[in-house]
Amino acid sequence: MSSGLLNQDQIESFAGDGFLILREFFTSNVVDELRQATVELLTATPRGTPGVGFDPWSNKPGDALNPHRVTWYNDIFLKHRRLDAHMHDERLATVFCELYDSDIDAFQSATVVKPENSNFDFQGWHQDAPDYIPLSNFKLSSALTYLCDMGPDTGGTSLVPSSHRERLLDRKYIEVGGWPVRKRILVDFEAFEARVVTPQFHPGDVLIFHPCLMHRANSNYTNESKIGLINAYRAVDCIDYTQRSNFKADNIPITRDRKLVEPNACAN
Repeated sequence: MSSGLLNQDQIESFAGDGFLILREFFTSNVVDELRQATVELLTATPRGTPGVGFDPWSNKPGDALNPHRVTWYNDIFLKHRRLDAHMHDERLATVFCELYDSDIDAFQSATVVKPENSNFDFQGWHQDAPDYIPLSNFKLSSALTYLCDMGPDTGGTSLVPSSHRERLLDRKYIEVGGWPVRKRILVDFEAFEARVVTPQFHPGDVLIFHPCLMHRANSNYTNESKIGLINAYRAVDCIDYTQRSNFKADNIPITRDRKLVEPNACAN
């Protein structure tokens, strides 16, 4: 496997901030391959496909990248060989070995998409951990690979540095007049608003973030869909005590003793 991808400052930064941005982690050629594979999947996924999220604001056709206005799609490693290979990417695996442990399993393989001219305020601020606990530890994080330029009003990600060190805030869903869905909020989030950062991301950048970190997806007010890939990984001693996860990627071995495990998913 690759070695020394992270320096000590980066490892300490992740521990302190709860996130780490790896600039230009993937080359333009890799980004093009991943983008093409994802667009093939999005194009072949008509509205109403079970287990897939769609834009609640509009039933109208989207753009050429995302004609059915998909917003999320889990277990994509089973749908395309290139996306399966991405889940088993050696350099991504190395990063998680350096952050957590020599034995790493997959947890989630998904695409997150902001359709063109879409309002994502309904997703709101949140922490992922409440969907996963109880866990034996929090050696679990997500890697978000950006396949497009994304920023504050172009589908990027906002974060609250070091908020993984705070308590888990209560989550609520509130009605908003004229909205087709309820808005997700964190109770008492106002105390953290001054700490919010919204980085600009470019194709090939990767964001690693802790499951307790407060974060949100931003709206996309451009005329082109914005595509990202989520690959979550966990150390093998990060145990899901109640087996809450229904991700098909969960428990698939990625590394053992820092050596990449040969993928065997039955992707098309």
